[in-house]
Amino acid sequence: MANPRVRWMLVIVAVLAALRLVIVPWVNMQNEERQQLELLTHRLDRATGVVGNKDAILAARAKLTKETAASRAMFPAASEPENFRLDAQRNIVAIATGGGLKVSLFDWILNGEVSGAGLAYGRASVKLEGPFDRLISVHGELEGSLPHAAIREFNVSLRTPVTGPSNAAAIATIVVDLFYRPAAQPPAQAPPTPAAGAS
Repeated sequence: MANPRVRWMLVIVAVLAALRLVIVPWVNMQNEERQQLELLTHRLDRATGVVGNKDAILAARAKLTKETAASRAMFPAASEPENFRLDAQRNIVAIATGGGLKVSLFDWILNGEVSGAGLAYGRASVKLEGPFDRLISVHGELEGSLPHAAIREFNVSLRTPVTGPSNAAAIATIVVDLFYRPAAQPPAQAPPTPAAGAS
């Protein structure tokens, strides 16, 4: 009597073990397939949203392209950095002397690039002399008339004590970055290969 019970119990255990070997992997496979289906559904929803908003996306892209082009147009294009620096120096000297100031020093101290924006710049140190009120006025004119310029430093010192600041003789040192769009350089050509048999 005990033997048939043990036999039945062994059969049941074997069946349960077999079911576990079959059912657990099947359940895991079903879970993986469900996760893949959810991922595909999310991708499809995103793609549907992009297609549904295609006109709005294209309009936003066109607007961004137009605004970017307008912003970049503020920066002069320059094929030769030396020519750009010369023109920039002439402009700054003209603005300063036109405002009644003397330019006692103009020195280019640094060249750099803003690679992410496709821009390059030259940094100059300029020393101006004249009445305090003219220095302030020229500072404003430089910022207003040169949109491609960024004044990094503006230091003023009075030369002599006076009763009022408007006519005080003063010296100003300005450090300014002047940005430009460098022209694309043509790729360097490889030297010609010698002809076969040439010595």
